[in-house]
Amino acid sequence: MRKPMVVGVLAAVMGCAAPTPVPDGRPAESAQPSAADAPPTAAPATSGAGAAEMAAAPPPQDGGSTALPQDGGAPTGAETAAADGVLQPGSAPLADADAGADAAAVFAPDNKILPPLESEELTARASALFDAIVKNEPALAEPFWFPKEPFIPLKDVKGPDKYWDNLHAAYLNDVKAMHRKRKSWEGARFVGFEVGSRPKWVPPGKEANKIGYYRSLHGKLKYELDGRPASIDVHTIISWQGRWYITHLGDFKKR
Repeated sequence: MRKPMVVGVLAAVMGCAAPTPVPDGRPAESAQPSAADAPPTAAPATSGAGAAEMAAAPPPQDGGSTALPQDGGAPTGAETAAADGVLQPGSAPLADADAGADAAAVFAPDNKILPPLESEELTARASALFDAIVKNEPALAEPFWFPKEPFIPLKDVKGPDKYWDNLHAAYLNDVKAMHRKRKSWEGARFVGFEVGSRPKWVPPGKEANKIGYYRSLHGKLKYELDGRPASIDVHTIISWQGRWYITHLGDFKKR
């Protein structure tokens, strides 16, 4: 009787020490819970106005773009034009105090934008012309000269590009000629620019032009020298998209 009992005890001890078999040869799952099984972490509580703002905040837009403000209605034509930098015919030009800004930033197909008689950008370009005369550096006067790009479609003549070249060369020569009118420009101080005659609308077909414009004659480039006021005559300025530009600095009829 004792021998069978010993054998039974040994068998029971060995059975407890043996590892538990795993079905299908797969490793036993870890006793640690997985991240997927873990309960979600509660977001920090928000109360008051902050909670209302978070609840009302719209979801982010696709592609990272910024949504337009929701005001309950479609944008007006004026708002669309302002966003695109485009002006409708007869409207006022966009405010722009930067003298180096591109004149093509605003556009009216019929060019019926009467430029202001006084503005910061006009004063800045007139000041650059005065510096060009004083320093005898015609290149400084370029911002006040009518650009070539709009001149070509505006002028109804054969070879408008060559005509522009001739006028431009005369403009640069006029700057040099005006510099020579004084032996010394030392101490000369720019005061301002005054538009000349009352702006006149020149319709298409007049003065060999395809596009109309406003024109003013004999503007004054004002300055002081030795405490005395003086001025330089600017023969012709015309309008283009809400700005004034020189087409003739000197008296071109005497050429």
